[in-house]
Amino acid sequence: MITNPRANSVGLGDAIIMGLSSSGPSQTMAVSLAGLVAVSGYASVVPILICFLPMIGIAIGYQRLNRWDQSSGATYTWVAKVFHPYLGFLSGWMILLYYTLGTTTLTIPAGIYTLELLAPSLVESHRAIFIVGALWNVLVTMLAILGLKLVARFEWIIVTFEYGVLLTAALIAAAALSNGTAAVHFSWRWFSWDSVGQMKGLMGGILIACFMYSGWDAAVYVNEETVDSAHNPGKAALASVVMLALVYALTTFTFQSVLSPQELQAHAGNSLSAIGARLFRPPWDAAMALIVLTGTLASLQSAVVSASRMGLSMSRDHVMPRCFQNRTAHGASPWIATLTMSAINLLLLGLALGTNGIATALTTAASSLGLISIVFYGVTAAAAVWYQRATLTSTLSDCLLGGIMPAIGVIFSIWVLLESLISGAVSGMVLWYGLGSISLGALVALYLHKVRHVPFFVSQVRARSAAPR
Repeated sequence: MITNPRANSVGLGDAIIMGLSSSGPSQTMAVSLAGLVAVSGYASVVPILICFLPMIGIAIGYQRLNRWDQSSGATYTWVAKVFHPYLGFLSGWMILLYYTLGTTTLTIPAGIYTLELLAPSLVESHRAIFIVGALWNVLVTMLAILGLKLVARFEWIIVTFEYGVLLTAALIAAAALSNGTAAVHFSWRWFSWDSVGQMKGLMGGILIACFMYSGWDAAVYVNEETVDSAHNPGKAALASVVMLALVYALTTFTFQSVLSPQELQAHAGNSLSAIGARLFRPPWDAAMALIVLTGTLASLQSAVVSASRMGLSMSRDHVMPRCFQNRTAHGASPWIATLTMSAINLLLLGLALGTNGIATALTTAASSLGLISIVFYGVTAAAAVWYQRATLTSTLSDCLLGGIMPAIGVIFSIWVLLESLISGAVSGMVLWYGLGSISLGALVALYLHKVRHVPFFVSQVRARSAAPR
């Protein structure tokens, strides 16, 4: 067992790559683009831009909390110390939900795009998608167990290739849009209140946009294994949010015009492949399918790594199985936690592919994950404001970065949650997946506290009163 995980330390650039690969623009666009256009029309870039300011505010909150406490539990640890252990546990539970349910939206495209490249005749077969996706899941899990440095090297190659192809395709699509040769012609009416679907359409788009951004916090969950752990993970989180905003705004605005509305919805599960076929000539048209596949593998890798680190942190407090603390002899990876998260992914993959329509399953999962992420992001930002409350009036910088920016994230999170319910932007299925799974976490916390008498739920209350300000 390794007792010093810093023996496998990664640098600032590696941490940024973790954040970028976790969000994974290519696979996220493949899953989300059709659904985003369906709910918000061709103003789909608007929800992305709206989400940027609160997301950067939330990232600043993460940065400041990480300076105080460098735990791989991040939100779970911070919220438990600042607010209450029950809320801390629920935050950790939501993040585990995000990364385990989220891997389903990764593994399905991995299966689809592999078949698209190697066996197109099987691309509609749920069984074939499951088998191929499961094989990829096992492969990236084994790689994750070998160590974080190896994971970082793998993701550097993939992310560089992925972003290069995406930006090249976006520039070609922008030229077609500008020349009037795209399938859909630009109109300022795209941005009218009716075209965006009014409040219901806007909120539906914002939920999906929240899902698209989410994942940048992966850089923080490896803070115990990062050089200069008090500063680099926070810097990586901020850099990831800014870079993701630029990439998503450009690609969403340009890619949505490449296909007609009917074509886009018909290719909801593999929209980037269809877009690539329209933008590139053979054999280069396969590049889009390839970046979705490789980007999906990098995102899946990052999800497994992040979930296992969260499981490790919660295991230390005995709210997850103690075996999650077992590490490999060389890579310092929590191997049992990693294998467990991978097994859960396979189970959820089978359940998702048991539904009638993959597109429906992916859209539901994306909206549910957006709902879950906006809750734990908002709670983290609130913890940042509350923790720094005594110093908010010290300087203008403390007021802006310690208070105003994270508070914008809190207000935004509350607004999105309430308005999405009021406007009917979320379906009953999304609520069942999102809020229902969070409620299950509350029951688990009650069991651990009242039946198992886990000390975490008492000791954290005492530690909270003694936390430095």
